[in-house]
Amino acid sequence: MTFAYFEAGGCRPADLDQLAACAKVRRIDMAAADLGGRTYWLSKDAYEAARGLLGASAYRGRAGAGFSTARGVWLVEKGPTPAEPPPGAPRGRRYVLVETRWGRENGLGPFPVEEDFVFRGFLGRDVEAGRVAGYRHFLAPYRRDGTPLTPEELRRTLLWRSYLSNEAVQKALKASAKYGRRGWWHIERMGPRAVARYKVAWRDVADRFIPAVEATGAVPAHTAHYAVVESLEEAYYLLAFLLAPQINAVVSEISPWVGHVEPGFLSYFNIPNYRPHCPAHRRLADLGREVSKRGIDAEAEEEIGRLVKERC
Repeated sequence: MTFAYFEAGGCRPADLDQLAACAKVRRIDMAAADLGGRTYWLSKDAYEAARGLLGASAYRGRAGAGFSTARGVWLVEKGPTPAEPPPGAPRGRRYVLVETRWGRENGLGPFPVEEDFVFRGFLGRDVEAGRVAGYRHFLAPYRRDGTPLTPEELRRTLLWRSYLSNEAVQKALKASAKYGRRGWWHIERMGPRAVARYKVAWRDVADRFIPAVEATGAVPAHTAHYAVVESLEEAYYLLAFLLAPQINAVVSEISPWVGHVEPGFLSYFNIPNYRPHCPAHRRLADLGREVSKRGIDAEAEEEIGRLVKERC
């Protein structure tokens, strides 16, 4: 199907009559694409370039955890710094001093908590092509496997005594978004997958995939999305695949309508599971490793575009 639209033809119209004189008609051929149960109109060029890659993916995109929401209750602004065990605290555990964003804004100074409840995370703006450029800390009443404490366990912690027993803190948490939360002390979308060691994460607000390999178990915030993989080699492979120009030609056309590069975008493309015995997959992993060190350039992007067409 062909669409027509008007654009100013290099002059500056002062009124509607002049606009009509200045306007040029541009025509663009469009094609309808069914992606993830939605119908998008793509330019014919983008559709033809990507049509061999449109389809179901072996990987599932997920939204990051909500540790930077709830008025900054969880987000650590200062610390953690090592601290001696407070009076009455069990020996044999490590303790740190932290100050949260909420605490700073509400006159609550640094307070001691168990080091086990301080996690590393990153926001969407921390993600650059190939790598996570910065990290931040946040509190979470969770075990290291990503499962939340029970109410009884929570009340036995210094985190409770120092912070979460505060009624104003509880009020802020109870008033925040409740998606996927069973208890007021739970964090949206925090779970075992969020703390998985190997991930490929990308920015939520962008006009294309800006992916990075994360191999430390750090947790993506809600402004970053991610897919869990089994190994570092597989992470480099998926990173490279998401940089394919054919894929991003499509994403750049649909993201303005959606407003984000959603987790579901991953399912729009036929991305096969990583096969280490496939030469094309191994080369994509090599390119992903190079991108994670030096960033993406036109030469690497062109080679990725050729390799993603190959099937093993």
